[in-house]
Amino acid sequence: MSGVFICYRRDDRPGFAARLAESLEHVFGAGKVFRDVEDIAPGTDFEAVIAERLREVDVVLAVIGPSWLDAGNEGRRRLDDPNDFVRMELVTALAAGKPVWPVLVGGASLPLADALPEDLQLLVRRQAIVLSDTGWRDDVVRLIHALGPLVKVPVGRRRLLLALGGFAALAVIAIVWRTIDRLRSTIDSELVGKWQAQVVYGWGDRYTEYLEFNVVGRAIHGTASFLGVPRIIEEGAIADNGNIFFVTRSETVTGDERRLLTHRYRGSLQGGRLLLVLESLGGFDAYSPVKIEAERQ
Repeated sequence: MSGVFICYRRDDRPGFAARLAESLEHVFGAGKVFRDVEDIAPGTDFEAVIAERLREVDVVLAVIGPSWLDAGNEGRRRLDDPNDFVRMELVTALAAGKPVWPVLVGGASLPLADALPEDLQLLVRRQAIVLSDTGWRDDVVRLIHALGPLVKVPVGRRRLLLALGGFAALAVIAIVWRTIDRLRSTIDSELVGKWQAQVVYGWGDRYTEYLEFNVVGRAIHGTASFLGVPRIIEEGAIADNGNIFFVTRSETVTGDERRLLTHRYRGSLQGGRLLLVLESLGGFDAYSPVKIEAERQ
């Protein structure tokens, strides 16, 4: 597999990584963009798959948001753990001589070298690319133009990429964006409002869960209940292909100890129903993914 490997931290602006992946796939094609949440099947050896993909890809994009550097686990920075997957991915790519490009999102800045573990300090010597929310389209076009000479793609797509600096290619991209806008506008009107689902969790308990959405631009706001309690939606977004992504958080308690749970939802609207997969990360236990089928109230 040649293509683009997107390295990102799941609790550091994950909506931007999803949005970037969808944008790149529109130009480079399906299967040319690798992102672990979508492309590693349940039960697969995560480390082995990541190592294989890193050997095969043409370029690695390190998506860095405001929480990337200081994200912690039990009082320790994750980047200081040699077994942290983000660190492992980047160290492996740098050691293999792969082009590794920092991509700054959410207003983040490139970290200073002395703030990074020694085996990651080469990262800050790479020219960073900024993707802003307000200038997303222009920023992504510039990124695609820069990636064009590196990413191996079919001949038809290669001709388009070689022409990306010209008006014809920009016109093609503009048509793609307009098509995406129409798709997103339809999803906006269908998604906004209140939804209800009967959810059976991995341990057997059944809850009636409620979701309420509002959409501003491409951002999703509102609440989604977990175990019957409404949780504020964070990082909600509608991707370029119409898929829906959002995050909520809760706490779990054992004795005197509390731990944060991050709930990641992804899915789509199909035939008037909202189909989601919920993954809960953190806490004291491992949680199986949960399928949710919601209907409008």
